[in-house]
Amino acid sequence: MAVIAGSGVDDVERDFNAEIGRRVRVARARAKLTQELLARKAGLTRGSITNIESGAQAPPPYRLVRLASALGVEPADLLPGLQEPGQVNGLPDYLADAVASVASEAFERRVRDGQV
Repeated sequence: MAVIAGSGVDDVERDFNAEIGRRVRVARARAKLTQELLARKAGLTRGSITNIESGAQAPPPYRLVRLASALGVEPADLLPGLQEPGQVNGLPDYLADAVASVASEAFERRVRDGQV
């Protein structure tokens, strides 16, 4: 995606990634997990956890679902901009699509696991 000069898209994406990182960090602290243990539970590297928590890297939807599962939370709990399941406000289309994809993947997973 091309970024239009002065559009603020870089700022929106940076803030979005930073907020995901903050939410992962808070959930990890509540779960009393180290970055290393969370990485093992989610099938990721500790470096990936560090990058996600710092906002340097946004996890793709499948990783976000794995992180949420390892943390014992819903994927939507890790995403900013959700007012209620399936509703995304104030995000650029490409971020809104990513959020919707995670919510859909999480629902399908719950159906497969017999939780719905």
